[in-house]
Amino acid sequence: MIGVVPAVAPHQEVPCMPSIVRRVAFSFLGLLLAAVVGLSSAAAGKRFVDSKDAREKDEPQTFLKDYDRLEKGKEADWVWFVEGFDVKAVKTVSIAKFAATGKSSEARDAADAGPGFLEQGVNGSNRLPWKVAGKGADLVLLGNVFNAWEPNAAAEIFGDWMANPGAGLELIGKDRAGKIVFQIRHKSRGSTIEDAVENGLKKIVKTLEAGK
Repeated sequence: MIGVVPAVAPHQEVPCMPSIVRRVAFSFLGLLLAAVVGLSSAAAGKRFVDSKDAREKDEPQTFLKDYDRLEKGKEADWVWFVEGFDVKAVKTVSIAKFAATGKSSEARDAADAGPGFLEQGVNGSNRLPWKVAGKGADLVLLGNVFNAWEPNAAAEIFGDWMANPGAGLELIGKDRAGKIVFQIRHKSRGSTIEDAVENGLKKIVKTLEAGK
């Protein structure tokens, strides 16, 4: 039997293999580019230097040594821990007087309240095996208030979340050799500035408990 070759309608075009390959390649490249852009955006959202916080003009970035290492935290806003740091290996800590890179009197008052609240948080933690000691401690905690503020009139009128006083806190941990083992930056609010400091340090202590 003689085979019958199927006829191709005059208006019907047979796809060219190279054109199909090009379309598939372009589609793949498009998906790959979208994935790369998505990953870059996600990474940017996790870094302090790419955040809105980093662009606040009234919030100095002079106390911590490596702001570009800070990443989004689960408790405190921005955190960095040196690889391999183990909070459970620390037995004693000393707490230095807080600095105030914020220029307002509110920032200085908040700095005065900082060490007491931090010691309270460390002593009250069930997950940190730390005891607050003097010189010769395993870890030195250095704190800073980079901003502290009362709500402005507009916020008080509208009563939104900006209507509460706030404080911006930073904390550095140094080991016996003077090496920085963590850096933390966090903003919080409260019924008073001192309350905001206490609330912020509670978040920072939770970050220390988790070690990240």
